[in-house]
Amino acid sequence: MNISYYFKNLEPTQAIKDYTEEKVKKLYGRLSHIEGVDVRFSLQRQNQIFEITIRGDAAVFHLRKENKDLYAAIDTAIDSIGLQIEKHHNKFENRHLEGDLQYGAIPLASSAKSSDEMLISVYEAPAKPMDDLEAVLQLRAHRFRFLMYHRMNERKYSVAFGRPDGNYSIISPLNERGQYEEHVVKVDSDKNDIEAISVAIYPMTITTIGEALEKMDENNLEYFAFVNEETMRMNVLFHERNGGISLKKPAI
Repeated sequence: MNISYYFKNLEPTQAIKDYTEEKVKKLYGRLSHIEGVDVRFSLQRQNQIFEITIRGDAAVFHLRKENKDLYAAIDTAIDSIGLQIEKHHNKFENRHLEGDLQYGAIPLASSAKSSDEMLISVYEAPAKPMDDLEAVLQLRAHRFRFLMYHRMNERKYSVAFGRPDGNYSIISPLNERGQYEEHVVKVDSDKNDIEAISVAIYPMTITTIGEALEKMDENNLEYFAFVNEETMRMNVLFHERNGGISLKKPAI
C-alpha cells in the first residue's frame, strides 16, 4: 500500500502507522484507481491533527481533523473521506446518466465549510506540444489566468501567466531539484512574436497537495504552482470560477 507518512511535533510510531493503514485499507475498495495517499500527523496547542490526501479516480480527496485523541481524529477523518468518495461517485454517475459529464468538472463538496474537507477536481494539461508564442497568444485570446502547456521539443510542462505590467511570465522547472526558470516576455504585435525581457532562476516549492492548499489559502492566491512531492512534477492548484478548487497536472 503506497502511503506516505509525515510527522510534525509528534514522535512517529509504528503503532500509529499500522492503525492508519488498517483504516485506509477500507477506502481502497471504494476507488477503482488510487495514485497515492499522503497522511500527516501534527500537534497544535492541545490538539493532535490528522490530515489525509488521496489522489484517485480523477479527483483529489483532502480532509483534516483534530482531536485531543489522535486515534479519534483518524477514525473521524476516514469516515468523512469515505462519504466524500461516495458523493463523488454519485455525482459522476448522475452526470453520466444525464449526458452532461465533463472531465474533472466536480465542484467543491457541498458539505465542505472550510479547507478541512474538500474535493478537488483534477485536469490534465494537453499532451500536444506548443511553443511559447502560441501559449501566450492563447492566454491573451481566452483571458486565462494561467496556461499550463507541454513545451515544444521538451519533455516538460511550463506555465504562462499575465503580469500586472502587461507583460507575461513563463515558468519552467529545471532539472536541478526544486528550481524553476522564469522568462519575462512581451508581445511584439508587429512581428507577431514575443520578445524576451529578462530571465531568472528561483527556488520552487516542493510540497504535498495538502500543504499547497494551505499556502494558497494563507496567501489568498487565485492559483499556486508547485512541485508535487509525490510525483516530482509541476502542478497548479487554482480556484474555479464557480467557487470550487481544481488541480492541473501534466498529461505525460
